[in-house]
Amino acid sequence: MKIFAFKLCLRFEIIDPAQNYEFSLISFDELMAYLFKGQDFNDEVLYVKGSSQDDFIQNVFDLQSNTLWRELELSICFVFGKPTEREAFLKTYLSLFKDLEAAGGMVQDEAGNFLMIKSRDRWSLPKGRVEWREEVEDAAVREVEEETGIDDLEILQKLPSTYHTFPRGRKWILKTTHWYRMKSSSNTEPTPQLEEGITEVKWMSKNDWISNDWNTYPLVKDFLEDEFSQSLSRQGS
Repeated sequence: MKIFAFKLCLRFEIIDPAQNYEFSLISFDELMAYLFKGQDFNDEVLYVKGSSQDDFIQNVFDLQSNTLWRELELSICFVFGKPTEREAFLKTYLSLFKDLEAAGGMVQDEAGNFLMIKSRDRWSLPKGRVEWREEVEDAAVREVEEETGIDDLEILQKLPSTYHTFPRGRKWILKTTHWYRMKSSSNTEPTPQLEEGITEVKWMSKNDWISNDWNTYPLVKDFLEDEFSQSLSRQGS
């Protein structure tokens, strides 16, 4: 599981401590000492020994909510030796957030291009909030249509969900976005939903995305890179 807090990526993985691994496992105190050095981490991954103790859970929550670390493009992987330990951690940790559900689409046209939107000067994928009593799939299709003006959408498969946190007043929100691979044979010209702050909609090829340093959110970049990688693996198998 990955949770993005601004540019910071938090991962929670199970790794058998009896096995050999090619990374150094540090304590939470060592992590904080490392962060306070203020160096350029260069998309580094730090591996931290996880725990289901209450004080450790609070430390992780305070870490993702601290403004000092919001702009770090860094991945911190909390390592748990047992599935039950990670489950206990996540049960308490996730209860500290208010849940919000969203849905969106990774849409391809008949030429294989992907539908991207530009909002707040960043490129992203179309998505939006799931309304009360609305089915998640219906919300995904509705949001894509509203934000891009593209219709004739067909859902092909469910994709992995993404998670990110952000503050709203005195509360912290955990936003779960349900993604779907979609296709469209529509000849409609894309139209940005200006009232939602979307300024541009564009069909973009995978090569365009890979070969250019598009200004996007770390979560979206990570999601697309994973999907493109999975696509290449399927083609090679």
